[in-house]
Amino acid sequence: MSTSDRGHSSKSWGVAWGVAAVAGIALWAVLLRGEDPARAWRSLLVNFLFFSSLSAGLVVWPALVRTCNGKWQQGVERYASAAIAFALPSLLALALLWGGSGAWAPWYRVNFHQGMWLNNSFLFGRDLAALLLFWGWAAFHLARRRRGSGRRSGSILLVVYSLVFSLLGFDLVMALDPHFRSNLAGGYFFMSGLYIGISAWALIACLKGGAKPKQLHDLGNLVLAFSLMTTYLMYAHLLPFWYENLPPEIRFLVPRMHNENWSPVSVALLCTVYFGPLVLLLPARFKENRWTLGAVALLVVAGMWLERWWLVAPTFDPLARLGLSELSLALGCTGLLGLGMLISPRHLPPDAADGDKP
Repeated sequence: MSTSDRGHSSKSWGVAWGVAAVAGIALWAVLLRGEDPARAWRSLLVNFLFFSSLSAGLVVWPALVRTCNGKWQQGVERYASAAIAFALPSLLALALLWGGSGAWAPWYRVNFHQGMWLNNSFLFGRDLAALLLFWGWAAFHLARRRRGSGRRSGSILLVVYSLVFSLLGFDLVMALDPHFRSNLAGGYFFMSGLYIGISAWALIACLKGGAKPKQLHDLGNLVLAFSLMTTYLMYAHLLPFWYENLPPEIRFLVPRMHNENWSPVSVALLCTVYFGPLVLLLPARFKENRWTLGAVALLVVAGMWLERWWLVAPTFDPLARLGLSELSLALGCTGLLGLGMLISPRHLPPDAADGDKP
């Protein structure tokens, strides 16, 4: 493809992403003023949880590979690093959730047994500060990478990511039901975010078409590995809930697995994001083929958006209502992420240095 053709293609994609962003956000704003504003706010929460996990996972993965002394990511690393463009929308979404918390947050002006920990201002204040710390350190790390270093800052980025996204999992997923408790909520949330991130990286690499079969094979192996890790963590959640049968724990299980409206969603997640890659990516040739790997990665990314909805919505609604309120903002955030990754400077050139310097 010539330079002029690439420029024309980029411009067309930029227009498409921009239209998607504007249309999706505008439709959500209209629904926010409709008959069920609380549902619109919860859809913002769902999409914040998903797209922040996706973009953060993308930014973190190259650092994780380099920390493990991996070299295979050179040439596709920049695809993941460009997700730093979603930092500002992520922070703005959390600030909006704070501003509108009176319409949807169960802990708003309510005193629960957690005391100050679920104070509305303290909860959102610490989450916003933590997220700002993560995105700030991610930007610092990418600046180091452009100078050919960044090994030490990348290792620190992994620790910051795990702490920040564990906190978000506890505060914005588990605490939606203040009477529910789980020691694994934070760990599951940040690990499943890495699962989303590696699946998105594989999808982008397949769509761009510049990855070598060996790189696709490595990406496919990581998708498969993290599907098993995410499945294990969810199983470690549900098994003790089931056999202990303690009221503070089964509050999570009952509305999702013993409700005729939500149990089909649970089964769909089991077949797609949890066990799907185990079946579909076992043959090596499927991982090395950009079309089969891309299809599985797309299935996982879409399924994990559904999983974030499944984590939030049953706490508030016994009906599995998936409609414009949720999908409009998904379209808008997809447009913002796509546009940002397209117009943002490529943080790492294709022939990036090995980064052995600290």
